[in-house]
Amino acid sequence: MTDRSPVRQAEALVTASPAAAMRVLASYLTSEPDDWQALCLAAQAQLGLSEPARALGYAQRASQLNPHSEWPVRLQAIAHRDLGHGFAAQQLSRHSVLINPGSWHTHLLVADTDLAAGAVTKHSMAAAEKARELAPNEPDTHIVVGQVALARGRRKRATTSLHQALRLDPENAAARHELARVRLHQGRIGAALDGFRAAGRLDPTLRTVRANLHAVLARALQLLHYLVMLGCFFSMLVPLVVAGLQVVAVLGVFGWAIKRGGRPLLRVIAEVPRTDELLLVWFAMELTAAALLVVRGVLTVDQPVGGEAGISLVGYAFVLLLGSGLVSSLRSAQGSRFDRTGR
Repeated sequence: MTDRSPVRQAEALVTASPAAAMRVLASYLTSEPDDWQALCLAAQAQLGLSEPARALGYAQRASQLNPHSEWPVRLQAIAHRDLGHGFAAQQLSRHSVLINPGSWHTHLLVADTDLAAGAVTKHSMAAAEKARELAPNEPDTHIVVGQVALARGRRKRATTSLHQALRLDPENAAARHELARVRLHQGRIGAALDGFRAAGRLDPTLRTVRANLHAVLARALQLLHYLVMLGCFFSMLVPLVVAGLQVVAVLGVFGWAIKRGGRPLLRVIAEVPRTDELLLVWFAMELTAAALLVVRGVLTVDQPVGGEAGISLVGYAFVLLLGSGLVSSLRSAQGSRFDRTGR
């Protein structure tokens, strides 16, 4: 096979320009439909184009033509993962290890599919550590060890592994992204936001950055929602000597958020109106409810519950009821995924 063959051309293009690689392969596969390597490259290109269903078709055909290679099996696992078929992805990733236990790619994929399926166990950590053992100079292996450690609640170990990845590659966007997730779990909102933004600058194609910036804001919305709900509840049950505490509590949370988040938090909030109008509406509704609660507390400090100066709870109780539907569906910050589709 010459360097100018369509397969070699596609192989050189598939990572940087999957669309260009697919154009080369589409013409070639018309005349050579049984070239399993070309089919694998087509599957890899389709994954790069966010077309996992098409990728799965190419990978399955390649696996039929060459059942002794783990490459098409790994491609199938990644396609199933991206389609949300967690169990199938896990089974195929483990099958790829059986075919080629000496490949760090296969062990890394086992840990990655476990992470995607939300089924992280000690076996996931063993797979991640095996990948790192086989390829200690690959940043991705250290990153996956960090991801698994974080999923198992071992933040210190996660931090150590991610710093090692950054020592190997200081410009690694995925490592900075995952370190930001650790900071978020530690409650260091400002450091987390800075980390997510830095990862986005290093790799604008990193798909989870914007979602995770919004996950931070959604978590703040969840905290505010529950705080205001508690305030409403206690304002109806406890003598209004507590009303002053309601004011302090609501304002205190805002002060805490600004202190922990600092300027990075303010910058992200400033971007919300042009990036996520729905989130902006929910924040506005919760802030309105909180403001009404504060005003009610101020006006009723020296009066019995339900006094004429009290502002009715009905208005913002309705806001909180609507908000509960949103906060119940909030997701945690998403981790980076590692395709490692090449041979």
